[in-house]
Amino acid sequence: MKPAQTQKHHIFICTGKDCKKNGCEGLKSDLKQSLKNRNIKTARLIKTKCMDYCKLGPNLVVNGELLHDCKSEDIPAILERLEIQKS
Repeated sequence: MKPAQTQKHHIFICTGKDCKKNGCEGLKSDLKQSLKNRNIKTARLIKTKCMDYCKLGPNLVVNGELLHDCKSEDIPAILERLEIQKS
C-alpha cells in the first residue's frame, strides 16, 4: 500500500436532497473555483450522498472534520483550515 503523493487534503460535500435544497450545488461550484483560483492542487473536492445531518446542511467534511451550515462566504475559513492542517 502506498499513500497518494498529490492529494493531501480532502473536502467531502454532501449532495443529498436536503443539502441541495440548502445550496450545496452553489457551494460546490464556488469551492471548486476557489481551489482553482488559489492554485491549491493538494486538495480534492469529493461529492457524497447523504451524511445524515440533513437539517444542518449543507455539510462538509474537511480532512475528517464535519462542518454544518456551510455557505460560500465560509470558503476563506474552509480553505484556511487546509493551510493550518498543512503545518
